[in-house]
Amino acid sequence: MAVVGVDFGTTNVRIAVRDSGDPDLTPRPLAIGQGEGDDRSFTMPAVIAFLQQPGHVTTVVGEDADGLADGPDTVVVRNIKRWALSSDPFIKWHLDAADSEPPHWWNEGTRCVTAFGEEFPVWDVIRQILGEAFRRARQDGLPDEFEWRAGCPVQADWEYRSELAKALSEFGGENKVTSVIEEPVLFLMLAYNLDTLRPGSYLVYDLGGGSFDCALVEVVAGQQMTVYASHGHPLLGGDRIDEMLARSLDAPVPRNQLRVAKESLSPDSPQWPLPGDISISWGELTALLERDMFIQKTRVVMREAYISAKVIWKHDENAPTLGGSAIPSCRLGRMASAFTKDLDAIILTGGPTKSPYFGERLTEIFGADRVKDAEDLIDPSVLDPNMDSKLTGVSLGACYVAAENPSPLYVRRLPVRITLRDTATGASVEYQPYQHFVSNFSPASPFNSSELPSPVGTNTKCELTISSPEGTVLLSRPFSLDRRPGDKGPRLLIDTLGRIGIDFADGRPPQLVIDDPPWQTDQQREILRETIARRQERERSEKERVSRMITDNLYGWQIMPG
Repeated sequence: MAVVGVDFGTTNVRIAVRDSGDPDLTPRPLAIGQGEGDDRSFTMPAVIAFLQQPGHVTTVVGEDADGLADGPDTVVVRNIKRWALSSDPFIKWHLDAADSEPPHWWNEGTRCVTAFGEEFPVWDVIRQILGEAFRRARQDGLPDEFEWRAGCPVQADWEYRSELAKALSEFGGENKVTSVIEEPVLFLMLAYNLDTLRPGSYLVYDLGGGSFDCALVEVVAGQQMTVYASHGHPLLGGDRIDEMLARSLDAPVPRNQLRVAKESLSPDSPQWPLPGDISISWGELTALLERDMFIQKTRVVMREAYISAKVIWKHDENAPTLGGSAIPSCRLGRMASAFTKDLDAIILTGGPTKSPYFGERLTEIFGADRVKDAEDLIDPSVLDPNMDSKLTGVSLGACYVAAENPSPLYVRRLPVRITLRDTATGASVEYQPYQHFVSNFSPASPFNSSELPSPVGTNTKCELTISSPEGTVLLSRPFSLDRRPGDKGPRLLIDTLGRIGIDFADGRPPQLVIDDPPWQTDQQREILRETIARRQERERSEKERVSRMITDNLYGWQIMPG
């Protein structure tokens, strides 16, 4: 049975199809844009316009709607996907943080589009856009029987994913998808199944027409692709850049002209002519993007995704045990150590990233050897000859999420809590790795808790517990602390290798309690082994030196000073 991939983007809709019965058959994008014959576009603007007619309201979808402007009898709705997401608290926080005003047609209370005194529920509006895209797809050979797969933003909540699934199921086909796959991951599914993606660790930097998504993914030959973390921001897309450019020029400029301008400007092409005897320059574009801190804001999103990848977990029936209690096994891989050093590539995809500005700035941050354009990973000769080389891989990659290509494996943060408690007084200090890294993001620095208030004595009975937020004890270890007169209260210490120890802050080496905690990475274990080996070698050398000195003294061969 054929598999149909759907990319409902903030600015465009794309649909592709693949016969899953033929493993060598590559996906084919369906022409759903305006045009005739081979000139038909593979994209349709995700735009709808409401037109006031005598006694009723009509709608126009796609290119005809995108060419309209708001007026007394017209309400143009763009970026409806963003507002369909806006019920999620995370999205609301970002909207508030960005000081973004909702469009005049959006009613947050009812989550409806308002036009000429009428309200249209957000998912009814989306169904109209998708319905037109599927109508056009049937004209280009959409099969009668198919299973569909779809992409979604990484910040999409359960409501959005389930509503998208219900909407698509109304346009034919069989809905056999258990979850809607995140958009930056689907591009890698395409490259992976075309054998153009080598095994390694990747960050997908997806700055699209309306939002920014990123994903940290590991590809292992012959294994299921693993998504360690993903994150996004709904207000960093290309439409916002276009609006900023339009405001700075203070002149009416067609949206498509601005789009072309920002993708064409570079130090080698410093000026770009626009209608109305105006032009924009490379310097103006750079200053504008720097002022709104696009790169800095995407780095914050990537940082938070990386933090999630630092402390993650997956269920494993063969998980090891600590202290007799089964714990989740960790699969951190290289993702959990230095952010840029262990990534094989930063893959740039999405319309705005075609601007040389993003390529140059990200190259400065990550290095020219790591930043790669998504198009460079896809050999055009293996795809449909009529395919636009600039086409996003989301709809094409979705076609590979079928029975013979299972969905990527998503891992979750390791939700642990570490508690150091004085058993006599009940006083305790606590450490939550994820919360700590979110607030500090210092993976190369040790963590010290506040002091544990406990009475001074020669022996303090303590207990160290690692538990889940639900209270399930993963490890419990009682021990005694040797308290010297004048010692401060003990502190919980997490060192740079992830080991858990107790520190008195008096110059003494910390007392290590757990050398191999659940979140420790393979690389950290290797560093730990090397560190211990070097320490043992120094101790052995020191013993040999002392032994020789004692022997020399015994036989009177010590060389006196001076």
